[in-house]
Amino acid sequence: MGQVQRSFRPPIYGQRGMVIAGHCLAAYAGIRVLESGGNAVDAMVAASAATAVVLGHAASIGGDCFLLFHQAATGRTLGLNASGTAPTLADPKSFPNGMHEHGPLAPVVPGLARAWEAIHSRFGRLKWNTLLESAIDLAKAHPVSQVLATRIAMHHEKLMADPGCASLYMPGGHPIGVGETLRQPALAATLAAISNEGAEAFYKGDIAQHIDSYFAQRNGLLRITDLADYEPLWVEPISTEYRSHRVEVMPPNSCGVLLLMQLNGLAAVDSDILKSDSVRRLAYQMSAMKAAFSAGGPSIADPDALPGAAERLLGPDMIQFMRAAVLTVANTKTGSDSGSTSCLMVSDEEGNAISLVQSLFNVFGSAFLEPHTGILFNNRMKGFTHEQGKANSVAPRKRPAHSLCPVMVLRGGKPRFVMATPGGLSQTLTNVQVLNYLIDDGLDVQAAVEAPRWCNTNTGEFLLGSEFPERTADALAQFGHKATRRDDGYFYGSAKVIEFLASGNFAGGADFRREAFALGV
Repeated sequence: MGQVQRSFRPPIYGQRGMVIAGHCLAAYAGIRVLESGGNAVDAMVAASAATAVVLGHAASIGGDCFLLFHQAATGRTLGLNASGTAPTLADPKSFPNGMHEHGPLAPVVPGLARAWEAIHSRFGRLKWNTLLESAIDLAKAHPVSQVLATRIAMHHEKLMADPGCASLYMPGGHPIGVGETLRQPALAATLAAISNEGAEAFYKGDIAQHIDSYFAQRNGLLRITDLADYEPLWVEPISTEYRSHRVEVMPPNSCGVLLLMQLNGLAAVDSDILKSDSVRRLAYQMSAMKAAFSAGGPSIADPDALPGAAERLLGPDMIQFMRAAVLTVANTKTGSDSGSTSCLMVSDEEGNAISLVQSLFNVFGSAFLEPHTGILFNNRMKGFTHEQGKANSVAPRKRPAHSLCPVMVLRGGKPRFVMATPGGLSQTLTNVQVLNYLIDDGLDVQAAVEAPRWCNTNTGEFLLGSEFPERTADALAQFGHKATRRDDGYFYGSAKVIEFLASGNFAGGADFRREAFALGV
């Protein structure tokens, strides 16, 4: 089994800018802003807000985000950690039987709207009140996509259990169907208030009051003081070298360090071996993932809980451990890949670039929707453990272990690839696979995101895309990896990549496995 075949579809090209999003309407919202004279930051805010409307089941305004921003003028990449914090009322005693997946005890403080304002106030160009126009219009009415309709039908029971979700997604007790019009007037009003008054409207104004009252009525934990006190964190990315490329990710509480650990292990294998033998490629990748999750997983926690964790996990002793694990067999436990997330890549003609990942965590998050504001809330409290004395133990104002993993890849100090994917903890291993296709195989961005992929499961078994030959699973067993083929694109993420070309133009690749779209201008 030799090299991966190239895609039959070419990348999308752009000269002045590129936007890749998980929905065509979100990508178009960003392109409109670029065409109006906005920069990458302006386009990101517009596209992210539109995403929160049309893909609300995955990335609503009641969720949070991580982003990497490469500023061309300074040659520097900044990270913005807008993950939510646990409410002040949260402590392990509140969860004697474990963290809640649904309902009013499941959400952390939403961070998305604060993230928009934080980056726009420093780096945006256009006026704030122009950026949410597309999102407001879409909230008033937009057609239901195939992905959204499928998720509503799959999760109709938990949606019917919540009055807010049922009234929006289950009119008359039946799931709203693909191509039908979804109207979210309450959400439109919420977005209009944020457009007119800034993020303060969400965190301290009438919106916050409604959130406080509803959570109190439903015996939830979130209060207006939690919202008012919330701030995202500007952080320095962490990075490693891979084949003359500098790969940058977010530090913990993001799981990005697990991606860097996998790359450090795979660097022990020559590119020619990865290109020439697809089974060995998979075996090495799977061994790298197992070792990284086992050695690094317990250190994914609030930044203040384990200071210096990233440095230790990227230090020489751990690099040696990872390389040895890749070249042998790592029979360690894998992690769950469940999650519902959307990603956004943006570049502009000045050379600025953004990779943003926003999420509710599981599909429909907490399945808890506040009717007056139209906000569907996350279930990121599930990222904590209720067990006391651990780095990731739940506590007031603490940030949970997080699966979101934006990626910036530099060569010669300038962006070469901007990338991300949804998919829970599988985000790290999906990005590793795409990076292998891009850097080791030299595929173009569209071919790299369309190439065959695998993913982990919470049983310790791996799933292989149906593009792999049937004999691949048997061949992997010789390396100690148990795998089966499964034809369901949802498991393999939805990779998105922008490449900065030597010509100064951009190439965009968007995954066919879900509903990702690349648009250039």
